[in-house]
Amino acid sequence: LGIDLAGTVEAIGEGVARFAIGDEVYGMAGGVGGHQGSLAEFAAVDADLLALKPANLSMRQAAAVPLVFITAWEGLVDRAPPRAGQTGLVLGGAGGVGQMAIQIAVALGATVFATGSVSGRHVIEGLGAGFVDRDEPMVDVVARLTAGRGFDLAYDTAGGRGARYCEAVSY
Repeated sequence: LGIDLAGTVEAIGEGVARFAIGDEVYGMAGGVGGHQGSLAEFAAVDADLLALKPANLSMRQAAAVPLVFITAWEGLVDRAPPRAGQTGLVLGGAGGVGQMAIQIAVALGATVFATGSVSGRHVIEGLGAGFVDRDEPMVDVVARLTAGRGFDLAYDTAGGRGARYCEAVSY
């Protein structure tokens, strides 16, 4: 079990030059492709699956990034890359993948709105998106935020009940 990890390099394998003992690293290195999971005190990891941990993230924060970031990137950038001037809607913006999708779309210049519960409002707004109460009818959201035109793109991390919202959103 386990895919994401963060830790400190304890030993270096032959031919590995970009890491040193003591480096703090993170990556998505276990649980898939025949690799052992990452839920262990120590793990032998392919250096190509690791990166230096950003100094502004704790180990816990860094370990939470890889899979949700890759999921958001592949679902958003690889399929419907946001561009400056576009409006985007992220359904489930306070969750892990939603938080990443917001940050990616904002970084690429889109104006982003995200649905969530009232308790997640501070998370959504803190990432640079406009908050949309998930209980507000989507027809009203589209009318209010896009003058009825619709969003340029939508990213649904919520599924289920949230999936019906996409029917009211233009792509």
